[in-house]
Formats: sequence, C-alpha cells, structure tokens
Amino acid sequence: MPRAIITAVALLFVAIGAVAQEHDQSMTMTPLAQEEHLTHLRELVASMSSHGPVIPQPDSVGAAAAKNFTVTAKSFNFSISPTPFTVNQGDLVTITLTVPSNDPSTVGHGLLMETYILNGVDCPKGQSKQIQFTATTFGTFGFVCDIPDCGSGHSLMSGNFTVVKVANPAPTVSSIAPTTGSQAGGTAVTITGTGFLTGATVKFGGTSATNVSVVSATSITATTPAHAAGKVDVVVTNSDSQSATLAQSFTYALPAPTISDVSPATGPTTGLTPVTITGTNFQSGATVTFGTRPATDVTVVSATSITALTPLGPTSEQLAVNVVVTNPDATTGTANNAFTYTVPALTVVSVTPNLAVPNAPITIAIFGAGFTSAVSSSVTVAGVAATNVQVIDPVTILATLPSHAVGRGDVVVTIGGTSATLTNGFSWQNPPPKRRAVKH
Repeated sequence: MPRAIITAVALLFVAIGAVAQEHDQSMTMTPLAQEEHLTHLRELVASMSSHGPVIPQPDSVGAAAAKNFTVTAKSFNFSISPTPFTVNQGDLVTITLTVPSNDPSTVGHGLLMETYILNGVDCPKGQSKQIQFTATTFGTFGFVCDIPDCGSGHSLMSGNFTVVKVANPAPTVSSIAPTTGSQAGGTAVTITGTGFLTGATVKFGGTSATNVSVVSATSITATTPAHAAGKVDVVVTNSDSQSATLAQSFTYALPAPTISDVSPATGPTTGLTPVTITGTNFQSGATVTFGTRPATDVTVVSATSITALTPLGPTSEQLAVNVVVTNPDATTGTANNAFTYTVPALTVVSVTPNLAVPNAPITIAIFGAGFTSAVSSSVTVAGVAATNVQVIDPVTILATLPSHAVGRGDVVVTIGGTSATLTNGFSWQNPPPKRRAVKH
C-alpha cells in the first residue's frame, strides 16, 4: 500500500480511537455515531481502491464458478486462505470471516470492503460469519476492520481484494422467429443465439425494439418497432458494447391484400371465364386461385385490380369456391365463396384415341363439357357399355372399352338423366395388310 494511504489510514484510525476514548468503552456506539463511522470507512476504502464502473449484484447467483476464502481477523491483521485474495469477474465469492477465541480483543473484529461489503460485518471473538456476493465489478477493492475499539493496533487491519476483468465473448445471433411482421411494428419475436447478457438491446434496421427481455444467454424476446417495408438486419448489443448481427433476417411485409369484389361472380365449370378482382394491396407477381386450382393469365393491373381467367371448376356439386390472392411476400387475401361455377349443357366434343383394332380392350379419353361426379355417369360406344368410367374433371372422362368386332359406333355419355352423343365417334378397324417386297 502506498505510504500516503498508510498515513491516511493511521490518522483516520487515531481520530476514531480518540472519539471512542471520550466515551465509556463499555457503551455501544449510538446509531448516528455508527453511521458516521461507516461513512468515514467507506471514504477510506474508496481511496484504497481502483476499479471499473460498479455493476449491481444479480437477482440470483449460482455456484458454477465458486471461490471460497477464509478471512481470519486477529489482533492486529487479516490472514487470508487461500492466497492470493483474487477472483475472476463473475465468480460467486463466499468469505468466512472468523475471529479466534483466544484473540486479545474483547469485542472481536469486523470487515468492511469497498463496493462489496459497504455496511460492514462484525464478528465476535470465537465465532464466524459468512458473507457471499458475486464479483460483478472488476478492479482492486480495499478492506478494513470496521470495529474501532478492537484494540490499539486497529489501524493496521487493512488489505486489498482483487477481481480480474473477464472479457465476455461476443454474442451470436442464429435465428429469429417469426421472420416477418407488419410495417406498423408490434410483432412479438424470439431471438436465438449465444452470449446474451442482461441489459442487452435489440435493433431492427437501426430502430430500437421495445419490451426487450433477456430470457437466458441463448434467448431474447422483443417487440418489433415500426419500419418501412423490406428486409432488415437484426442487431443484438450486449451491455459490454459487443454486438452481433443477423443480416437481412426480418422482413417488414406490406399490408396483406384484401378482396372486395369478383366480377363476374359466376362462370361455367369449363373455366376460361375472364374475371376482374377488385381489392387493395395487390403486388406485382401476385397469384390467384379459385378453390384449389390456379387461375391463368393473371395480370396485376394495379394495387387495386387484377384480371384473370378462371380455371376448371369442381366436378362435385360444391360449386361455390373461395377466391384467394397471394402476394409474392406470401401474404394472402381471401373472398369466401366469391365465385360460383355453373354446369353447362352436357356435350361430347371428341374422343382420344378414336380408333382401335378389334378384339382388344382399350382406354379412351372423352372430352366435352358438363361432366360432374355429383351424379351417376355412364358411357356406351356402339351400344356397348364401357367400364371403369371416371370423371377426371369437368371436361374429361376416362373409360375402358371391351373387345369389339370391326365397326363404327356412337359415343354416348350419360350424366344423371341427361345424355350427349358424338355420332360415329369411335371405330374398330383391322390394320392394313402388310405388302410383300417383290424379289428381282
């Protein structure tokens, strides 16, 4: 300890001793005198100390990095075990203060330390007291005996406790959930990473988040601030000024689209009805679905208007379908049951293939309109019933024709009580005879 500080310590203890001698030493110091005494000692240990900004004690402490010391106070010095009296920043420190039963002092001794034991702890002779704290603040901390009438060598009872500064590792940010939110802010997010410290702050695109809570060293919750649309960096800055950035990890989305009108609101199940969808917040590249099928020729005319051609309708009797606009940023707008398909008159237009060799079964595709699975259906060709009749969609039926002799016949499709005919729509023909090559 520097000579100037030793001199100051000696003078202060002499002054305190003089005050004590003016009173009956059997009397306890008054509360006011005790507080004045502690104030003087705090000033003294402050002059003996050199440390960084004081970091408050945490709400709770753990024993992951525990350091235990025994401080024996005796007339007239402190002995520390083990030595040196040094810990790392963040360690949980337990000090057992003890005064030997054979110590000459009649009142025992005490311990007051800058920052960590500011109110002093008194220990009668023959007893022990336990003191526990977390070494949050780094630096050198002076300590003294806080009992002024422990004996004439009281002024010699001083020393230093050292906390070695430990640089925390820089934080990392690995993910954020959800990854999108409103331009207006207010989205609750969870940030995952490592090395988060109590008091960490969070920014989205340079704007501070609110309601930031460091749940653990690996998790932070926060509420997004308002921001213009687009992708932004998420930055976590610890209380030691170290930071981590997850680049372009959060997207401020434009408002979701809305649909106010679909015109016309009806069309045949054969599709290809030109429609205009009116609403708000339509983005270039938006897609449109009618029920489960995508519309074709979709054009985003403006933020409030889209044109499209309807897809094929449903084959069942559930003909009213939802219309959904999906923007490129995955936001959607839905108009429930906004378009109703109508079933057109039953028509058979063509058959593929329409020709086969006789005496062999064949599967054909029948194309037309007004096909539906809501009622029973059947197919005949040249008066012979087909099997495995399946309504694939409103314009396609698959069926299997049995073996048949050479000939031609009508293709008749019956849906419910209605039939449609493709006259001479299918024929069976023998293949042409192979010509023999003429030998010369």
